[in-house]
Amino acid sequence: MTRQPIDAAFEALTLPLEPELRRYCRNLAGSEWDGDDLFQETIIKAFRRFRRWPEREMSKPYMYRIAANAWFDICRRRKIAFLPEFLTDQVDLSYADWSKYDIRESLEVLMDALEPRQAALIVLTDVFGFSPTDTASALGQPITAIKAALHRARKRLKKAADRHIHLLTDVDHVVEASSKSKADAELLEAFVQAFRSADAKSMFRTYRDLSDIGVKIDRVHFMHGRAWFYFKDPDGNVLTVSSPLIKQSEA
Repeated sequence: MTRQPIDAAFEALTLPLEPELRRYCRNLAGSEWDGDDLFQETIIKAFRRFRRWPEREMSKPYMYRIAANAWFDICRRRKIAFLPEFLTDQVDLSYADWSKYDIRESLEVLMDALEPRQAALIVLTDVFGFSPTDTASALGQPITAIKAALHRARKRLKKAADRHIHLLTDVDHVVEASSKSKADAELLEAFVQAFRSADAKSMFRTYRDLSDIGVKIDRVHFMHGRAWFYFKDPDGNVLTVSSPLIKQSEA
C-alpha cells in the first residue's frame, strides 16, 4: 500500500470522529489553543499507529485514549497536575462504542479488574466473537446465566478502564518472542485444554500468558461443532488449533 492510499484510508476513518475528538482535547487541555495542539499530536500519534497496524479499528474510545495518554505525557513534561476528572467524556462513552481491540487492550492491561471467569466470558464473546449461545455451550452453562454474568463483567471492565484510562498504553513496539519454542507450544496446548475442559480460570490465565509473549488469538471460526482458533506470533506466523465445543448436557 502506497502512502497516498494510507493517507486517504486514515482520513476516511478519523474524519467522522474529528469534531468530538477536538472538543475532548480542548476539555482535557483547558483551553482552545492547547486543545488544538493536543488534537494535532493525537492525530499524528494515531496515524503512526495506523501505518503499523492498518487493521486496527480507529474507534472513538481508541482515539480518546491516545489523546488522554498524550495529555498525560504533556503534564509530566511540564510538571503540571494531571486531573483524572477531566476524562469525563471518556467515561460517558458506552461499552457498545468499544471495538474488540479496545476490549482486548483493556483486558491485557487491567488483568486484576475481573475475576477469571468474568475475564473468560469477555475474551470469548467480545474478543473472539463467540455468541452467548456458543459461550454457554463452551462453558456448559445456561444461556440466561451467561448473559447475566456477561453484563456484570462488561460493566466492571468498563468501570476499571475508565478509572485507569491514562494508564492504558497504546502498544507501539513489537514483543521479541516466537511461538516456535517448546514453552510457547505448551502454552498453546494449555489454552486449548482449558477450553476443552471449560476451565474458565485456566483459560484466561493461559490467554494472559500467551499475550505476555506476544502471541495473539486473531479469530475463531465455528464449523461442524468445532471451534477453530487462529494463533499469530509476533513474526506473523499463524497456527490453527481446533477444539470441540462442550455441550451443556456434558457439563
